[in-house]
Amino acid sequence: MTNPYSGGNDDFPRYEPTDHPEDRPNYGQLPSYDGSHEENTQGYAGYQAGQRPYTGKVSAVDAVSWAFRTVFGNWKLWILGALALFALSIVLVVVAAGINAAGDSGTGQATAGSLVSQLISTVLSLVLSLVVMRLALFQIDDSRTGWGYLFKNVRWWQPLVIMLVIGAVSMFIAFSVVGGTVTGLLGDAENLTEEEATAAVLSVMGIMGVLLVISFFIQPLFSLMQWFAADGDSVGDAVKNGFQAGKNNYGQMLLLAILNFFIIIGGFLLLGIGLIVAYPVTLLAQAHMFRQCAERNTIPQV
Repeated sequence: MTNPYSGGNDDFPRYEPTDHPEDRPNYGQLPSYDGSHEENTQGYAGYQAGQRPYTGKVSAVDAVSWAFRTVFGNWKLWILGALALFALSIVLVVVAAGINAAGDSGTGQATAGSLVSQLISTVLSLVLSLVVMRLALFQIDDSRTGWGYLFKNVRWWQPLVIMLVIGAVSMFIAFSVVGGTVTGLLGDAENLTEEEATAAVLSVMGIMGVLLVISFFIQPLFSLMQWFAADGDSVGDAVKNGFQAGKNNYGQMLLLAILNFFIIIGGFLLLGIGLIVAYPVTLLAQAHMFRQCAERNTIPQV
């Protein structure tokens, strides 16, 4: 009997293609981080469409638990990296102090040297923030993430735009609410009695305290936006998706903020040494929480 699939050659049967993962052209490839949309994955290119999305219940506790395990499991990157950042910050402080001392005019006004040092420090902080965000997302996608991933496929301007806009809006609101009181206090300080000056300062501190409380309760609505941008979304999509994800998971986002606050406090209480663990833990917890809320991959490759 002739084999209909042999093409005239009856020596070996021919097997038709299957839908098994190993038969797909992209089987075995690493995740793509170039921001291009692959296959039919809508609005997301942080991992290949073949990887399984997160379908579980969003949990801040799970995010923090994973972050602690990861920091200690990959300590050569995260703990040593935190130590390197701490050492770099000390160097920057020393250099800035030297520049300020050399350019001190004695008038109490900011010098060109001090402004340049502040600008360099700000730019470097923003660059490092974007780098470590990308590194945290790499860690979720690949458990083998190490120092070789530094500065790899970092999305620069999209999350930076969102960070700058959020910062500018926050400063504008704070200045609009508190600025007038502070300006009046400073402008008429010589004519105020000690009791009036104390009352004015306390009122400013009270207003700032109220603003901090309000910002804490609304931060879940915008804190995920920069993560969406860092993970491949456009600025517009990141704003829209970040707001929606924050609103849908508002309670767990607040819980994560509370947990991260106590983790940082614990790091300070351990003479500051605990911050080399607290900082990467809170960063990784935010990244993992973002992936949960976005319903994207949370399972690292082994």
